[in-house]
Amino acid sequence: MDDLLIEIDNIDYKATARNVKEFLDKKLPRILRIANASPASLASPVISDMPVNRGGGNHNEEKMVKYVAAKAIIDGVSRALAHCSQMSSHILKARYVQGLQNWQVIDTMYCERATYYKLRDKAFNEFADCFEMQKGCPDLHVYK
Repeated sequence: MDDLLIEIDNIDYKATARNVKEFLDKKLPRILRIANASPASLASPVISDMPVNRGGGNHNEEKMVKYVAAKAIIDGVSRALAHCSQMSSHILKARYVQGLQNWQVIDTMYCERATYYKLRDKAFNEFADCFEMQKGCPDLHVYK
């Protein structure tokens, strides 16, 4: 238990918020594209007498592993959003599920811009807490 408390004390909340934002803005769209690819679209191996230099490794297997990992992360994002507080969930879903811009989310909340950005950073940190506990999902926290 002491290890958990030490770990919590060592979280850099501003850097964690930036890290979660980068994950949701830049990495998640690619993960969504990978997860939406059909595993049936992977080409079946071609049987031939001719030797083929594949650079070592089974590319279809690598693609399938990426597909399964992407599906696990998408499931983890969904579960993490469901476990966030109502306010954090509203902010993150409006921005990243509904695709609203920050100013549009601010309008839905009827709050000042500065207040919104403080709440958004809190939501990013809350998401990191919930996301870390999902199976197959990385820890997005940044530690001091």
